Amino acid sequence: MLIHFILRRFLNRRKRSQLPNSDQGLIFETRRFSSGFISILFFVLSSLLLNSEAIALPDIPPAQGTLEGILKKELPENFQVSCQVKDLNSGRILMEKNPDLPLTPASTLKIVTSLSALGTLGPDYRFSTQVFTDYIRGGEVGNLFLKGHGDPHLVTEELFVLVRELANKGLTEIRGSIVVDDSFFKPDKPLDEAEELGYRSYHAPYSALSLNFNSLKIVVIPGPTIGKTARLLSDPFSDYLRLTGHVRTTPGSENTKIELSKKLSENEREHVVVSGSIGVESAPKGKYVNVQNPALYTGLVFKELLLREGIKVRGNVIEGITPENVSLFSEHLSKPLSLIVYWLDKLSNNFMAEQICLAMGACVQGAPGTRQKGLDAMGRFLVKSGVPETNFSLADASGLSRSNKISASALVNILALGSQDFDFSPEFISSLGIAGVDGTLKEKFKDENIKRRIRAKTGTLRGVNALAGFGAPMNGRPIVFAVIVNSAQKGVGIVDYADRIVRAIFNSCASTQVP
Repeated sequence: MLIHFILRRFLNRRKRSQLPNSDQGLIFETRRFSSGFISILFFVLSSLLLNSEAIALPDIPPAQGTLEGILKKELPENFQVSCQVKDLNSGRILMEKNPDLPLTPASTLKIVTSLSALGTLGPDYRFSTQVFTDYIRGGEVGNLFLKGHGDPHLVTEELFVLVRELANKGLTEIRGSIVVDDSFFKPDKPLDEAEELGYRSYHAPYSALSLNFNSLKIVVIPGPTIGKTARLLSDPFSDYLRLTGHVRTTPGSENTKIELSKKLSENEREHVVVSGSIGVESAPKGKYVNVQNPALYTGLVFKELLLREGIKVRGNVIEGITPENVSLFSEHLSKPLSLIVYWLDKLSNNFMAEQICLAMGACVQGAPGTRQKGLDAMGRFLVKSGVPETNFSLADASGLSRSNKISASALVNILALGSQDFDFSPEFISSLGIAGVDGTLKEKFKDENIKRRIRAKTGTLRGVNALAGFGAPMNGRPIVFAVIVNSAQKGVGIVDYADRIVRAIFNSCASTQVP
């Protein structure tokens, strides 16, 4: 206000001094004003120097020029970028470019999924798989109800543990049916606008009762001699899958080519046809396919394990709802959420991210868990963390959808807050890939000056490349960063511009001491 007043007086007096009076009067008025103005200006500047808080000067990021040079060198003109780098200890912005611009983050969105789940459900949350019965007498039961609550890490070995628990409780025979209950979730299909949903494992459907990430492995073993038919196996084995086909055994080990086709049978089970060839000297070849009826698949593998333990099953595996008037016979708890998040981020597992999202929805708003309920929980977490609603929009929890949008400043914000939450910060940080060592960063940043000095989550789709996490430059202070790069044109393949930008940023922070 004081500076505004002085400038206004200056302009008014300058106008008056230039009125058409005599030359002597004009000179006299100008000199008188200049002398007075300089005195006032000297007084104001002296006051500001003595009291620096009297005026707020814009805080220009100290390394902004460095970033502009990096982007000019590394980023083509037809790409958009949202970038921010902060000093982790002080929170000071070191460099940024379009920090609040929401772009497609690909799998770096799993940072939001992981932190919101840890904050909403808690690091000690466990997923439950329960076994109920409507009748029990000695070692015999009537119907057995297998109810899932979304365990994203229920694998064959864990299901076997549940079967052993039943055997140890004296179960010898199931006189009725095995009823599989997946009603805790009401899931949507995977979202992938770039590819039609097929048999690949990363397009596996979601379900409250799931097994092996809702996929199974087809194994092809070469025949004993050239020309013989190769052996076909499924892992795990059950009546859910019918496996047929003819794979020829060929010379050497370089001619392996396996093709699969899959369809549902009339009884809701699946039929996989395998064709191609495999070298006689080749190691067994495995290919993963998803399953279209997760609950039935889980139930049939469950039945197979029961039979192998000598437990008789008279009825069939059917889908249904667990009645209220049944007794809990056994319960299997998953690993704690903190360990599940570890594998979610290290492997960038889409299935696990969506299962966790559905569980958040069911726990916060009540069953059945839906995608939208889970996304609402994630959105509330972001807003509670200080992220404006204009800086993000969520379509799924895995980052597979291109409709997801989030800004670099939003990712940096929650990363910084997550690193300060002692309840789960050690577990979360350990879930991020380590540069040149493991996870999705295993093959990146292997240089000695950067190896093990970045922990981050990657994100990659066609025309999308992103990286967000933490860095510890050798000659600098710890940083938190996010770089999201999107192509502005369609038809662009896999790019690595975000990786290049992060490498350049890291090297600049390592070589420059920023106050």
